[in-house]
Amino acid sequence: MSTIAIVSTTNSNFVTPLIALYRSILLNNPTSKFTFYIFADHLIAEDQFRLKRLTVDHANCQQINFLSVDEALFQKAVTDERIVKSAYYRIYTADLLPELNRVLYLDCDLICTGNIEPLWQTDLNGKVIAAVEDAGYVPRLAEMQIKAQQPFYFNSGVMLIDLKRWREEKITAQVMNFINQHPEKLKYHDQDALNAILADKWYYLHPKYNMQSRLIRREQEHPLPPAEILAEEARQNPILIHYSGRSKPWLEFGVRPHPLRSEYWKYAPKTLRITTDQQIS
Repeated sequence: MSTIAIVSTTNSNFVTPLIALYRSILLNNPTSKFTFYIFADHLIAEDQFRLKRLTVDHANCQQINFLSVDEALFQKAVTDERIVKSAYYRIYTADLLPELNRVLYLDCDLICTGNIEPLWQTDLNGKVIAAVEDAGYVPRLAEMQIKAQQPFYFNSGVMLIDLKRWREEKITAQVMNFINQHPEKLKYHDQDALNAILADKWYYLHPKYNMQSRLIRREQEHPLPPAEILAEEARQNPILIHYSGRSKPWLEFGVRPHPLRSEYWKYAPKTLRITTDQQIS
């Protein structure tokens, strides 16, 4: 069985949620082996120590590796009070991990509840990535004036990436060019840029692998019947719960409690509650 390579991005504010995510993966996949690669946004030594501790506490955690990117590359990246510049770092995954042919990118506001080996083994059928449709069902490709055979727009919080094909098609350069040339189109930041370049180049995953808050709360605006059938299946058996949006399980004030916040607290340190509303993605 191959080692599953997982990539994430975090700053000090999100170290605890990231630890909770990785613990949930390791505990719910005891027979799989994992190596984690973390784009570190100014992490202090204590942050890195806490993350490295996972290799001691869990036998199936092979390594914790920290990656860095030159911030100057993202001078034109669109950010706001919730989306920080380091959200864009993952665009360089293929460049920084030339020895790998496949990775699973995961946002740090996720929790794993089951076996992700089938996700890792997914045949991408020649596509560059596999992802789940964004639960907002937003017509972003049309709004960005991107021509595509399929109008679907994916959520970038979970992406199974064929790094070999990504390199062959020079996706990094294409995404960065879009970011630098069309900042006015980045309403949803790097997710918009990724969708613009990867339109028609992504494989449609079942929403159980990225169970977004809108699906959990049934807040979709105009779901088509087939999409709603899949959404209901995901509600019954989510594998990766995505606490997308402002309602995070560790936030105690000013937001509506998340319906599945208890899943987060099964894995998170109880004494390290986070109250920031800044997010990585």
